[in-house]
Amino acid sequence: MSELKITGGGYIGNANATWPLATLKVTADILSINLGFAGQVFFNAEDITSIQPSSGLSRGGIRIIHTVNAYPQKVVFTTSTSYQSIIEDIKATGFFSKEVVHDQTTWHRVKKLQQQGRFPFKTAAIIVFLLGWNVPILLGVFNSNIEGFLTNAPISLSFAIAFILLTLFVEPFRILVLKEDRDIKDLRKTLYFILLIVSVIFVFSFGFRNLPPVHH
Repeated sequence: MSELKITGGGYIGNANATWPLATLKVTADILSINLGFAGQVFFNAEDITSIQPSSGLSRGGIRIIHTVNAYPQKVVFTTSTSYQSIIEDIKATGFFSKEVVHDQTTWHRVKKLQQQGRFPFKTAAIIVFLLGWNVPILLGVFNSNIEGFLTNAPISLSFAIAFILLTLFVEPFRILVLKEDRDIKDLRKTLYFILLIVSVIFVFSFGFRNLPPVHH
């Protein structure tokens, strides 16, 4: 098996993603758990002390016991696939095999990714997004309470939609917001999900704006 890829849910520290927003991916040279916005972790075989069964309500999954200081201790991937089946499939990739000649370029790339921490977006990009999302709404609330909120909410939602679309489809913008060596393929699932939610709220916001005022 050259690559193992399983869809599920997971936890990285206190952040979590539910099925199907998390992905476990393993090759001979790298093991990664991707929760999209909630975080991404990357491991070389030497970084992992052990892989234990995940505890919880799910029928299967794994907990990674690791030595990477930049990551939270809690790294869990949950799925309907049994623990034993996941372990066998990981072994089949050659990830833990000492007989496999591992790619040193990938080894160094993993170390670089670990130094960046778990979040794929640059701090400045997160700050810009939060300002663009919150400032119009707060200004509306301060100026005219609920009516101001309803008036300015579409502005915030439009900003979020534009930010997501630019990240997905415009490479120069993507370079500005993503950390180096982060792959947009790992984020598309989460970005499309958030885009759907924001778009639905955007449509409903216009409906609320057109409702007649309530008189007491």
